[in-house]
Amino acid sequence: MNISTQRIDHIDRVRTAYIMLRDIPLATLSEEYSSINGDSDWVIRPIWENCEKAKNLGLFVDIAGIDLSLHQDEYVRRGVPSFIKQRVIPEGRSDLPVLLKNIGLDENDLFEVLCRSHGICSMDDNYVSRTPDKVVDVNAMYEQYDIPDFDTSSYGWINR
Repeated sequence: MNISTQRIDHIDRVRTAYIMLRDIPLATLSEEYSSINGDSDWVIRPIWENCEKAKNLGLFVDIAGIDLSLHQDEYVRRGVPSFIKQRVIPEGRSDLPVLLKNIGLDENDLFEVLCRSHGICSMDDNYVSRTPDKVVDVNAMYEQYDIPDFDTSSYGWINR
């Protein structure tokens, strides 16, 4: 089995958002983390009835790096999926600290970067939202960030 599609062990933190197309949540996007070994993975779970709804509206349904024709319940990626790489600030950018500060972050937390910037990308009309009712116009000059009013460092930890 390909290790890049295996779920990590000892998951104790899960943060979930939505991959949206217009006002349609196409999938959930979860980052799973293990504090025991420092590993993380990403899980994309298509919402198939919404994907069909979008197609019936004539919208192009695609999630970068995911073969939707396989029609799986979930797609697990140990590394950072293409969908995310296209939508976050590259690690080597000289202005990374300034860009992170603009969205209220001290470190390059990919999940938070996605949620706060909505993961808008010029390659498609998909975006990321913490909740399925937050609708964003990806074609507008969008610089209204979604900076939460709660402590995101404690968000997603599983109480066992």
